[in-house]
Amino acid sequence: MAVQGQELQPALWGVSRRVSPDARPGRAATNAALAAGDLLRTHLLRPTWHLVRPDDARWLLELTAPRIARLMASTERAWKLGDLGPGIDAVAAAVADGPRTRPQIRAELVDLGVLDPGAPGIAFTQMLMHAELRRLVISGPPPEGTPLQHQSYAAFDDRVPAGYGPLGERFDAEAAVVELWRRYLPGRAFATLGDVRHWSGLTAGDLKPALAALTDAGEVVQLPGGGDLEGLTLAATPAAAEAGPAAAADGPPPVDLLQAYDELLISYRETRPVVFDPALQLPDRAGAYVHCVAVDGVVAARWRWPAPSARGGNGGADVDVQWLRDPAPREVAALDVAVADLAAYLD
Repeated sequence: MAVQGQELQPALWGVSRRVSPDARPGRAATNAALAAGDLLRTHLLRPTWHLVRPDDARWLLELTAPRIARLMASTERAWKLGDLGPGIDAVAAAVADGPRTRPQIRAELVDLGVLDPGAPGIAFTQMLMHAELRRLVISGPPPEGTPLQHQSYAAFDDRVPAGYGPLGERFDAEAAVVELWRRYLPGRAFATLGDVRHWSGLTAGDLKPALAALTDAGEVVQLPGGGDLEGLTLAATPAAAEAGPAAAADGPPPVDLLQAYDELLISYRETRPVVFDPALQLPDRAGAYVHCVAVDGVVAARWRWPAPSARGGNGGADVDVQWLRDPAPREVAALDVAVADLAAYLD
């Protein structure tokens, strides 16, 4: 459905890890998918970047854009940005004849007089975001002759199919919220209403009727949390509820290099103890790496995305790790395997 894509290259790495191990794409393939429009990047759900499938872009924006725009309004008042309408229209006009890069669009807006050359950067950013929310623009292919990872904006209807994907030809807000629950739960096992509220940006009033309808239909079960989650009501698919906790596997624990906004980290708010050990002291923000290392599904360290100069000509990847506790030797060995997987992806 959608995953946060604020850190683009690490986010594409995260998408590749959700693919069957025997078919996982490399960096060139994930960037090619974005360039071709098999994946799109825009602002939806919460006011931040997300990667989304073309069939899901239109209905998710219709559902979540109004709330994002209301949140953006407070920023615009604080900066005294005034009427952004002419700039938003000019953004749409700029891509009407084909994709444009961010600098190209900005230059056109300045030439038209709808953006003061001395305006703060937030003014142009808000214009672009509103154009995305109004389904006027979305991520486009890289400019001709540039590497795949170079970004542009394109006309929304040139990259997104007509209709509302799983909802059909017409948008229905109630059906959209039901669909959101249906997509969210199978990939996350258990979650609370508060988790989904945080992840989606919707209100509890939006989410409760859909959860009740799915529960009545037998598509979702609700059960009390235990341990660190005692007092919470958890929602799950019947299959997840029947499966129960996974048995511990023999051998080294799985170690995953997660991007900072990986769904394992972003999907949960009330149930954070599932992935963040409350006993571990998180590092100060100053100097801390943004990405997370999960050992057997629980965050145990931070890591830094390797700079191009650290990748080397031999296909290796030099990954710096900040452990939050002393790792066991078998965890270090499992980390080496994860780093080798990243090196293969980058190569």
